[in-house]
Amino acid sequence: MTAAEVSGDLHAANLVRAIKKIDTDIEFVGIGGEKMRQAGVDVRATTVHMGAVGIWEGLKYYPSFLRIEKGIKRMLREEPPDLLVLINSRDFNLRIARLAKKRGIPIIYYIAPPAWAWPDWATKRTARNITKVIAIFPFEAALYRKVGADVTFVGHPLVGMARPNLSKSKAYEKFNLNSSHPVIGLLPGSRAYEIDSLLPIMLRAAAKIKRSLKGVQFLLSVAASVFGEKIARIVRHSGIEVKVINNNIYDLMSVSDLIITASGTATLEATCLATPMIVVYKTSLSTWILGHILVKFPYVSLPNILAGRRIVPELLQFRATPNRLANLTLSLWGDCKKLEQMKIELNKVT
Repeated sequence: MTAAEVSGDLHAANLVRAIKKIDTDIEFVGIGGEKMRQAGVDVRATTVHMGAVGIWEGLKYYPSFLRIEKGIKRMLREEPPDLLVLINSRDFNLRIARLAKKRGIPIIYYIAPPAWAWPDWATKRTARNITKVIAIFPFEAALYRKVGADVTFVGHPLVGMARPNLSKSKAYEKFNLNSSHPVIGLLPGSRAYEIDSLLPIMLRAAAKIKRSLKGVQFLLSVAASVFGEKIARIVRHSGIEVKVINNNIYDLMSVSDLIITASGTATLEATCLATPMIVVYKTSLSTWILGHILVKFPYVSLPNILAGRRIVPELLQFRATPNRLANLTLSLWGDCKKLEQMKIELNKVT
């Protein structure tokens, strides 16, 4: 099993646990993170801190990926698995797929590259290098079938799993919150470069929001412990008072009146919980331009993609500024009807 980012590590771990309920004799080996380890995978290399979208964002990890790829080549040669399962991480996993295919190893892609976002030629290239796609969206399954892939649709693993552990009152108590004051969640993503680029914007926006919204409380989600120190350093430097919450995203979302989140898995989790959101995202200029050329979808966030229209606001690239983010947050907070309508629309999606 190969997973190169935080969400892939989570989905791989859940898949392993489900398989073990059916057959306890299967052995799992791969690359990933702590959640895979806890599920019983023999993790040969830790990769969850290396997740990247775009050429420049991923360059800093290229030497590490080359070393890991060399180890995988050796493993495929000396102890070839009966099956290779790829999770997320398009660029890295397709390289591994080509290596495995040369050795005749069957390959399943679970949470494959989003066919709805890429041109048909890119989807065809993915299909050529794998044995089977396990699709998590029905329209994704149809697009992969269109290019000749063998596809099974299973639904998204987060649907049914995204639920708080605590009641709202207990969560208020646990996070030491005043239930009569606004709560805004900050979710800067699960990749290092997302945290570096988005968290300072969120915190500067939070400072402006705090000046206008009396008693507002901010909760900051840490998606993986590997990023804890980085986040703590950025928060200290900002001087903004926030409550940092580790590995408790669903309770954080359940008590938040609104979240400001990076595009990605968290937007679908918030959709499942009908938590109103503002989606922000920035990449390098080269990745942004390339995305405009290659990616065919008008939205980046999953709730908008699933709805086929804009139901949550997106502040992307040059529009993702602290002032715009603060003003949009205050505007939404001042319009209860808009927030309620967003909840209704999010419920319709799921």
